[in-house]
Amino acid sequence: MNPTATTRLLVVSGIVVALVGVIDAAIGGEWDLFVLFMTTFAIATALGLRFESRRPAIPIRRDLVAWLRDRSSISGEPLSTVADRAISTYADRYGVVAEADEARQ
Repeated sequence: MNPTATTRLLVVSGIVVALVGVIDAAIGGEWDLFVLFMTTFAIATALGLRFESRRPAIPIRRDLVAWLRDRSSISGEPLSTVADRAISTYADRYGVVAEADEARQ
């Protein structure tokens, strides 16, 4: 799943709701509800932290996603590995953007 702004908003909203539930259950002495909200808070926080990786989300066309999935299923490699190889092959073939900018000058 690519971390779009909408997805991040939903995860952050879930974290906030779970935190409010944890606090309310703790104040009210509802310990079973406290554990339930605490577990939800932990899962939502883990998901939110997973979004904050160093890899940027790059939206691509549907037909290219289908091609990547097909190549991934044929080779047995993760989708991200196939995408990395495709982009690096493109960069090797057509050159890096910085090199192209230097050639123009």
